[in-house]
Amino acid sequence: MLITIVSIIVILDILINILLSENLKKKIGTTRNYSLKSSTFHHEIAPNINLYEFWGKKKYKVITNKYSMRVLNEEKRNIYPSIKNIGFIGDSFVYGSGIKYEDHFINLLEAKRVDYNLLNLGYVSYSPSIYYKKLKFYIEQNKIKFDKIFLFIDHSDIQDEGIFYREDKKGNIVRKWYSDDEVAYKKQKHYYKNYFKQNSFIYKLYENLNSPKISYKSKKCILESSEKNYNDYLEIERFGYGYNENVLKKEWVFVGIKKINNYLDKILNLSKKYDFKIYLVYYPSALEVLNKINFNSSKHFIFLENWSKKNNITFINNYHAFNKSNDKTKNYLNNFIECDVHWNKKGHEIISNSLINYINE
Repeated sequence: MLITIVSIIVILDILINILLSENLKKKIGTTRNYSLKSSTFHHEIAPNINLYEFWGKKKYKVITNKYSMRVLNEEKRNIYPSIKNIGFIGDSFVYGSGIKYEDHFINLLEAKRVDYNLLNLGYVSYSPSIYYKKLKFYIEQNKIKFDKIFLFIDHSDIQDEGIFYREDKKGNIVRKWYSDDEVAYKKQKHYYKNYFKQNSFIYKLYENLNSPKISYKSKKCILESSEKNYNDYLEIERFGYGYNENVLKKEWVFVGIKKINNYLDKILNLSKKYDFKIYLVYYPSALEVLNKINFNSSKHFIFLENWSKKNNITFINNYHAFNKSNDKTKNYLNNFIECDVHWNKKGHEIISNSLINYINE
């Protein structure tokens, strides 16, 4: 009897999804159901979605265009061929984790009536190997010509490149600990998983019920009623390598920096080949702000500035704008989502204000 009921539910689930249009299906569920495995980029957000995303109890809309770029609304999905393109590439900071797009720095720039297509090329847990692959893909496969690219190299990128990602023999970005044979096997499984994530109501419900909407540490921080030491709730290895000596000694830091140098050079060569200008954007991590680490002593700042000077790249330093007060905790709460490392609306305003003059150059 139970097997019969389950079979009927599964069949109905499949039939309903067959009858629904693609456009309607991509408005059902959350972004978690449309964060897909990619054989080329490891993972990516699906194109043409219009769904809610959650950060704890807070929810906000995520809308993408046909290139999987996050946009303000469905009317903004088009890339107009009559004006030039500026791309912003990075990880979750550029994508806009934890914030509605009305408050995102790209939308704030658009509100200044900039005469460019401003394209969001970022996504969660991306890093320089994927930045390079994505840019190459957009230029060579999608035939998008860029006038300028703003590169956001996050502190967490060092750990991502040092521990998590590698290129397989075909040049695809994969998990470092899987062999090429294991990657090929998982690729077959990912095809089916991606299908069910997008097309099965049962799978969508299961995934949203069983996946956390916020990290354990962030949740613990929010529930903490006494005076908080925010340092205790943020990941030191991902966001504190620039100043913490214990983290700096780890092998993956050296590996990550070396790989990022390599991919920055590849992006630079891409810019020369396809004639676009690069800007490298520095911003202090939440932990650097909370510990009042001066940019001159931040290994992350030094690393990025040195590469910029060596290659005559415009380097945009946002340190002072994130550290206006003598009270370091106030600086954190003013510019970051509380109990998190990502920028709040004021943080996005800082980035928007710092970029506008370079966009209008």
